[in-house]
Amino acid sequence: MSSHEKNQPAIIIGILEGFKKFSSHHYKNACNDLGLGYEIIDFVSPDWIKNIEKSKADLFVAQPEGSVSVEKQMYDERLYFLVHSMGKKIYPSFDELFIYKNKRNMVYWLEIHKIPHPKTKVIYLRNRELNDVVPWLEELQYPIIYKTNTGSAAAGVHLVNSKRQLNRLLKKISRSGFVRKPANKLDVQRGYAIFQQHIPDAKQWRIIKIGESYFGHQKLKAGRFHSGSDRIGWYDPPKSILQLCKDVCDRGNFTSMALDILEDAMGNYYVIGLQTIFGSYNPSQMYIDGKPGRYLYDELNDEWIFEEGYFNKHYSHKLRLEYAINQILIERKNKHMTIQ
Repeated sequence: MSSHEKNQPAIIIGILEGFKKFSSHHYKNACNDLGLGYEIIDFVSPDWIKNIEKSKADLFVAQPEGSVSVEKQMYDERLYFLVHSMGKKIYPSFDELFIYKNKRNMVYWLEIHKIPHPKTKVIYLRNRELNDVVPWLEELQYPIIYKTNTGSAAAGVHLVNSKRQLNRLLKKISRSGFVRKPANKLDVQRGYAIFQQHIPDAKQWRIIKIGESYFGHQKLKAGRFHSGSDRIGWYDPPKSILQLCKDVCDRGNFTSMALDILEDAMGNYYVIGLQTIFGSYNPSQMYIDGKPGRYLYDELNDEWIFEEGYFNKHYSHKLRLEYAINQILIERKNKHMTIQ
């Protein structure tokens, strides 16, 4: 390490704290492990702009809550101005966070970038006759999957098996609205709906990229759905599905992303989820023959290399910080070389 690198000022992390105070807990622990200074910033305060202006942070890290649509919308609005008007660095990126916990945004992104995914229709019902809407949806063929815009672990996901069920659901959404969870009446979905093609008898993979690290495992089914089952199959992911993850992340310049991917009986892949923050309670997100580890992609030889070890400490937040800090150091070094 050069004397310049040794004498670089310490990097300070600004942890954006949301409605749920525990959301900053893993970043605090990761900062402590890495010897990084950090500030806790109340990002939901009416004085959030003043809080940012007073901060000495070099990088802001964010973990928006997504259980209530209005809270996610508020968070996205503030992130937009944090990046585009105040010129601050955030991690994960604004684009990754904008897609997070917003299935409408995710579907638009997948379609625009020609990523394989189940056929999906986002329907707005205002001033539309239901009879006009139904033919669009029947293109998907029954059973059709209905999804709320927010939600995870299969919450807000329902199978619609007939035209009669579809009409009943559309009337409910257009009139009283659909509540994803009975206990969460703040988050009523009204006036629009998301419907998706059903892929029968499919396996579901979770493939993760953080920095240069890749992980993969299967999400096993419990009842009708894979998501939220808490059942994991520690199988070696096919290299083709790792490549799909790499291609998607290269397309979006994503460096912290979990892809939920269906594999049908013919071996075709369909991306059904993009989550920049995700459940990562296990210290490894991949086990090959019982060994924890990660895959690294060797560009020169075009091959995937397995490296044994535990890389997902503190819900993978340590790995995120390691990558983000390394990018700041590279940027500083290049700036210093340019000045010289």
